Amino acid sequence: MNKQKHFAIVDIETTGSHAGGSRITEVAILIHNGKKVIERYQSLVNPQSPIPFAIQTLTGITPDMVEGAPIFDEIAEDIYHLLQGRVFVAHNVNFDYSFLIKELRQAGYEWQASKLCTVRLSRKIFPGHRSYSLGDICKVRGIHIAARHRAMGDAEATVELFSQLLAHDENQYLQESLQKNIEHRLPTHLSLAQFQRLPETTGIYIFRNKKGKIIYVGKAINIRKRVLSHFGGINTSLRRQQFINDIATIDFEESGTELMALLMECQLIKKHWPIHNRALKRYEPKFVLIHYEDIRGYVRLAVSKATAHTNSIRYFETAQEANLFLANLLEEFNLAPTLCTFYSPSTETREDRKIAGSLPSREEHNQTIAGVFQQLDSRKRSFLLIDQGRNETENSYVYFKEDKLYAFGFIEFIQQWSQVEDVVSYTDKCISNFYMQHIVLQYADRHPQKVTTLPQAPTLS
Repeated sequence: MNKQKHFAIVDIETTGSHAGGSRITEVAILIHNGKKVIERYQSLVNPQSPIPFAIQTLTGITPDMVEGAPIFDEIAEDIYHLLQGRVFVAHNVNFDYSFLIKELRQAGYEWQASKLCTVRLSRKIFPGHRSYSLGDICKVRGIHIAARHRAMGDAEATVELFSQLLAHDENQYLQESLQKNIEHRLPTHLSLAQFQRLPETTGIYIFRNKKGKIIYVGKAINIRKRVLSHFGGINTSLRRQQFINDIATIDFEESGTELMALLMECQLIKKHWPIHNRALKRYEPKFVLIHYEDIRGYVRLAVSKATAHTNSIRYFETAQEANLFLANLLEEFNLAPTLCTFYSPSTETREDRKIAGSLPSREEHNQTIAGVFQQLDSRKRSFLLIDQGRNETENSYVYFKEDKLYAFGFIEFIQQWSQVEDVVSYTDKCISNFYMQHIVLQYADRHPQKVTTLPQAPTLS
């Protein structure tokens, strides 16, 4: 251990569990030179916000106690100078660190520090205990806590624990942690070994909680780099803190290409609906072209917001895209404009609305519409997209059948094929949706050299 390195051992009390919506009520900082404490600092802090009764009961800090205490801005300079250039040490370090970096930034001080977590270090140096909460590990190690859940009492106990960690650190875990400070960016329940096994390749990553349940699925060009990015920054919102605290293990699957990663991500999200994948609405279309028969017997076409229509013809991302498609049908097949309804936010499609202007005969119109449906069916795309695989011995493939994503997967490297069955496995059949189909079509249009158009989509046996 570098004898010149000083440690700022910190404990804070707060009004809540996350820095984004809570404030500090007390702070204690003990400067340790690797052998002993050489400087002490403690102060109550006026949070300028209510202290919940449950927090008052836990800490003993009441509104009356902090009413005459300084606000954080008034002590920010002292705290900044105490922490600057020191290794930041705390029990569950990311909690204390997130509050202080936010409060200091709001007070006008840009500060960052190397971190050590006595929870993580205790697990390595004193393995085998059921719990590593400050109260439990101190009890096991014979450390008395004079004032539990008060900043100075907990900080002094953390100092004693830190001293024991230094004394028993035969494998130089502290030095290793400082050299690989990445470990202390990770969630408390996530081991460094879990992170280190992640590859720097394209694919998907899967966060699970302590019970093994999938809580988040993401895709990445570089899995390790993308996973680490989740744990950086100073986003202190409750949602993010809950997300980080839930992560216990990480799984991954390599994909070879970004397209395959996108499809694998969507498939897994659609199957498990993880609690922290909140942008799931993007996987559904926003607008749809439908057909229906009005009270006069005319088959009508209309653009509307997407719902569970059983008579949907085609789905679209935007109203403009849907309206343009209908306008092109109108022109190509010379349809009666009065029997086609375009989407407008200010109007709704109503079956009984008044139809103005002359109309074609019902039989003639409905026959034309039948021809439209037949033409649209004949224009449905079917193709096979062959791309690179996860290694040099395989390819990835995407099978698009009659305007729908049918299957995707991996096969042994092939140079020639004649039948779809030579490539596609029935076990790779997927649960498709609008978003997945959309990204496949975009990719196929950008990389036509990888696409083989199929004139008639065969049926797999």
